[in-house]
Order: sequence, then C-alpha cells, then structure tokens
Amino acid sequence: MKKYNVALIGCGQMGAAHMEKIYYKENVNIKYVCDLEILKAELFKRKFNAENAVTDYNKCITDANVDIVIIAVYPSLHLTILEKCLEQKKHIICEKPIAANKEDGERFVKAVKANTESKVLIGHILRHNKTYQKAAELIQSGTIGKPIVMRMVQNHHIMNSKRYLKLLNETSPIIDCGVHYMDIMQWFTNEKITDISGIGARVDDNIPKDKYNYGLATVKLSGGSIGYYEAGWTNTLSATDTKEFVGPLGRIKITYAKDRTCNSEEGDLIELYRYPEKVYETINVQCDRKPCGDQFDYLIKMIEKDAPATPSIDEVQESFDAVLQADTEIRKSMNI
Repeated sequence: MKKYNVALIGCGQMGAAHMEKIYYKENVNIKYVCDLEILKAELFKRKFNAENAVTDYNKCITDANVDIVIIAVYPSLHLTILEKCLEQKKHIICEKPIAANKEDGERFVKAVKANTESKVLIGHILRHNKTYQKAAELIQSGTIGKPIVMRMVQNHHIMNSKRYLKLLNETSPIIDCGVHYMDIMQWFTNEKITDISGIGARVDDNIPKDKYNYGLATVKLSGGSIGYYEAGWTNTLSATDTKEFVGPLGRIKITYAKDRTCNSEEGDLIELYRYPEKVYETINVQCDRKPCGDQFDYLIKMIEKDAPATPSIDEVQESFDAVLQADTEIRKSMNI
C-alpha cells in the first residue's frame, strides 16, 4: 500500500473535518498543517499528529515529499494556491466554492483542465454522501416520476457573528453552500439548469452595506423540473434544514440523524411516499454527514485507477455559474 504525504492548508472548521477523517488512515501521513495563525497550526499538529506546523503555504507546496494538498481556506485564495500546487504537480482536494468571482472561477477550471497529471477533486461532499447517493438512485430510477419539485433550505441561526461576518465578506449564503444544491438538482434529475431567479434581504443591520444575509434562488431545469434553495445567516432565523423532492408518483424527504426525534441510531432517514398506492416507506442510511474520508478515498482512486472526478470539473463550473447568476439576480432585486 502506497503511503501519501498530505499537507492541509487552512486550519479552520473544514480543515478539521478533513483531518478528523483521514489522519488515522494507514495510507496517510500528515506532513504539514498550515494556517496564518501559528497557534491554530500548532494545535492541529498536536491533535492530528502532523510532522510540521507552518504559516507559509509555499513551504507545503514546494516540498517534493508532499503528494496531496487539501485547500481549506476562503474562496478568494483558492485560485492562487491551486495554480501553485499544479506547478508542483500535486494532487488536490479543494473546498468549494472554487473561487470568489466568475473570472477566477473560469481560470480555476482552465488550470485544472490544462494539468491532467494532477488529480483535482472539488469538495462537493454530498456526492460522496451515502444518503444523497441513495436519494439520487431512487429519483433516477423513476421512483417518484418526473418532473421533480426540489425544496432545499439551509438556514443558520448564527452564534459566532465574527465568523459569519468574515465569511460574508468573502461570499454570500446563496453562493457558499448553494453550489452543493445546484449540483444536486442537476445530478438527481439528469437535467441542466436553464433559468435562475432570486430575491434577498438584509435581515441584520450590522452587515456591510453591499451584502445580504438571506437569499432565495429559484431554478428551472431542461426537463421541466424546478427547485429552490433558501439560505440565510442571521441572528434571528431558526436553524432549518429541509431536503424534499416531490414528483407525480411520490415524494422523498431526507432527515439527518441529528434531526430525528427518535431512532437516530439508525442513521439518516429517507422517507419515501408512493402514489397512487399512498404507502410510506422508511429507508435508514448509516451515513457520515461530511464524509471527507470517503472523499479522500475517491481521490486516491483517481490517482491510482484514473477514475473520473465526481462531480466533473465541468459540473463544478455549472453549479458555480448557477449560484453566481442567482447572486447577481438577488443583488439586482436589492439594488446593491
């Protein structure tokens, strides 16, 4: 078994999610953990048994012994770090969204396509989530028929205002996780997004004048399916997580294990309603909500067996372009 030397750039929430799932793997050695704040890097070094803690990501990237770089910083740095990694022929897992703007996103995609010797996997973690894989299988097999109505909500009642304000200066709620759900709409239906609209609001007064912290994007797809994605980061919204898919032959609703009122030990719940039988079915899925370990294993499959990226870089760009368009429509509606 080949052992891979891994460097993590960004010791924040997602950096921890990656490390927690891979540091114990037999084929992994954590060579570097890197963060601008050395205390964070040192903490990660101790916690995940890393060899080195540094503040300069160039040290990680230029070390010839490093095989894989995990990029878990804010989107505005993704392109710069990606290009440096590709220059050094590293394999890469990069968190979403791929960039902070359309121009950088296009450069990012072009760079990935031009450097095929480096395997690049974007952190669309739900593609590696067993619950979503099962839901995709049910919908694609015609279980609930077509067209599909997709209802997706991910609202945050913020407790760490400093963190969310920093994130808001980088991106919007619709862009940040919206890339996941635009991708899901196309993945589940095998259709392409054709029309996008959106509305938004500034729910709190303490956010920058040119920002919004609540948005709702509506989408039409090529096969007649439709969907919406609602996302907000505010002091007053309730934390809400809705994932429901409705067709003429039934309905699928996903409830995470953490949100189940009972039987949470059974894992995530997929509730399937069949029509016209008017029958309910319960499907339990043992699933890691953020399966960074499975995602890492898939990158190894790309490296060792030349498996295609999932989603492909073209699919990544499609979902990124979709949320950028939704964000533009929301800003127009708000005159910001």
